[in-house]
Amino acid sequence: MEEKIITLTEETYHRAQLIQGKLEAEGVTSFLTNVNLIQSDVASGVRVKINSKDKEKAEKVLESIRYSFGEEKEQMVDKLRTVRRIMVPVDFSEHSKNACKYALGIANVLKAEIRLVHIYYSPTLDTAHYSEAYGMHLNVEKYIRDIYKNAVYDMRKLISELKDIQEEQDYKHVSIDYRLINGAPEDAILEEAKDYNPALVVMGHKGKGETDDVVLGSVTSYVLNKMKRPVLAVPENAKYTSIKEINNIGYATNFDNSDFDAIGNLMNLIKPFHMKIHCVHVETNKQDVWDDVKMKGLKEYFAELDIPNVECRMIESKDLISGITKFIKEKDIHILSTTTRKRNFFTKLIKPSMTREILRQVDIPLLVFHS
Repeated sequence: MEEKIITLTEETYHRAQLIQGKLEAEGVTSFLTNVNLIQSDVASGVRVKINSKDKEKAEKVLESIRYSFGEEKEQMVDKLRTVRRIMVPVDFSEHSKNACKYALGIANVLKAEIRLVHIYYSPTLDTAHYSEAYGMHLNVEKYIRDIYKNAVYDMRKLISELKDIQEEQDYKHVSIDYRLINGAPEDAILEEAKDYNPALVVMGHKGKGETDDVVLGSVTSYVLNKMKRPVLAVPENAKYTSIKEINNIGYATNFDNSDFDAIGNLMNLIKPFHMKIHCVHVETNKQDVWDDVKMKGLKEYFAELDIPNVECRMIESKDLISGITKFIKEKDIHILSTTTRKRNFFTKLIKPSMTREILRQVDIPLLVFHS
């Protein structure tokens, strides 16, 4: 049977979100269209769209939702709450503070809560070999207490600064809490994200000025590859003024099967922001005739979704970085997005030499979805 996009049901916005969450839990990709964000509780009109191949499974899920209650309904409500959680790992550096500015703007639109997470590492010393073991133990305890006190002080200072930004920008719909965690940053961030279950993780990275061997910080690079939730990596020199001025988001595609899910997740994430999506494929081999066929299929896919704010194009370039840089400048891209699928754009972009080159020419955040 030929696959195409069909409408499963029309609902209110909030009920459509619940249905979408349940479908996702059952492995069915879905998209919401015709969303009225001004009057999200109107009687109907929000369309839940699916691939025709998933129709039978989706209809069973929809039927179960209509009769669901109690614990199952609570699980769906908890799924909806996830949309309104943003996690921001911070180390109190300028690039992590810059990431907080982006998180604040996004959270205000989503009416979300922000959880700041700081990982402080306290080394454990084996005092058995010291003759004055008791005194050594006291010194270690004092050292750990001092680290913790400093972390509390720095966190409260950061929150105070963010509160000032909230007031200046008139962000009325954001709440902020924090966690201080003792442990190795890479693992602690992943564990906290697993427990907190945010819709988005926002991280700063130094970008320019680091050593030639590591452009993305080692922690950010590790998290980008391992995190199951979308990650927005914000370079220190990305200039944030207002969320309203972030209008164009680019999606770099290599025509991988994971693109469809990633683009669907991207559309769902940015829906409240009224951004235009620009899909781009950088063609470095002019002899690859299949690229034209695949791009045509991608355009037809978006047409079936009935989403007008999507533009697809191919760019011929001698190399990937030159092509993507040209695309960013020509289309005034404010955020670049892709997926972590192997052998795709991201795999090449994360290499230090290529990342260094693109960061020399543009300073925009990178939004990464885990396939």
